Amino acid sequence: MFNKASFLTRLVASSVRVSEAAGGIIKNVMAGGDLKIVDKSESGGGGGYDPQTEADRRAQYCIVQSLQRHFHDIKIIGEEEDTTACPELEMGFNEDVLLSDRLMSNELKEIKENEVVVWVDPLDGTSEVALAVKNKNLALLEQVTVLIGIAYKGRPVAGIIHQPYHSTSGRTVWAIKGCGIHGLVPVTESSQKIVVTTRSHLSESVSSALEALKTRNLADNVEKVGGAGYKVLKVLEGCAAYVFASAGCKKWDTCAVEAVLDAAGGKLTDISGRDIRYESDVQLNNTGGVLATASWVKHQDYIDTIPQEIKNNLPEISSKK
Repeated sequence: MFNKASFLTRLVASSVRVSEAAGGIIKNVMAGGDLKIVDKSESGGGGGYDPQTEADRRAQYCIVQSLQRHFHDIKIIGEEEDTTACPELEMGFNEDVLLSDRLMSNELKEIKENEVVVWVDPLDGTSEVALAVKNKNLALLEQVTVLIGIAYKGRPVAGIIHQPYHSTSGRTVWAIKGCGIHGLVPVTESSQKIVVTTRSHLSESVSSALEALKTRNLADNVEKVGGAGYKVLKVLEGCAAYVFASAGCKKWDTCAVEAVLDAAGGKLTDISGRDIRYESDVQLNNTGGVLATASWVKHQDYIDTIPQEIKNNLPEISSKK
């Protein structure tokens, strides 16, 4: 069945299993207790604390090496420049994904290996991991996800979100364009508009955007949580929107989650309503911020309510690095 399926289906089927293997690596490193945390901002000259753990490094090695064993010509862009070799590679595939091949459009079935870009965040929510260890608050680990997004012609066509600390065995949510969302049943209505935003990167622009939404009754309550993957899972599970009116988010944070949210009828853009591009030569920062909304609210209402001054203060989007 694996060899008979189209390339994209096989890539997603492999990615689901690989994301789960990466989740296992994260849990093993955490259980071992030695995270070997480094601050990437010190070596890269960036602003703010940007932690990286041994779990990030090993998980990315597993993801990249495992996928490249099957697919030699794919372009993979991962968050971590430094990785740690580990023996835990995953060569299997998810059979449920392979069954979705019959639902895929002819255009997607004809995609070739050298036509996609795979965006990888091996551990989305590293700040939460560091804080969980520091404060012995293991509940924060629920916010950790592994993200694998697949883009074609600059736009997401498939995404995998693996949540290693969901319940006891973890959870994997995946989607292929036109083939629905798998791994959870999205909430389609709610009596309360809860908005999720950043826990660790709150800025004046983010706060101002949230206040504007409250004024227009588009945010009854605000929850501050970590990780783009977890925030979009919250939107799928009943929150109205994820709002980040700042330039700190990266392409590997949003590619996978945009594909999954789109499959559930939601929408993800920058805060001005512009599509985020995922070609291999785009700049890594989502300079226009991020706005993700559930299927049961109007995305345009949130765009229109965020003050133009905030939008103007964010850097212009550039299609090149």
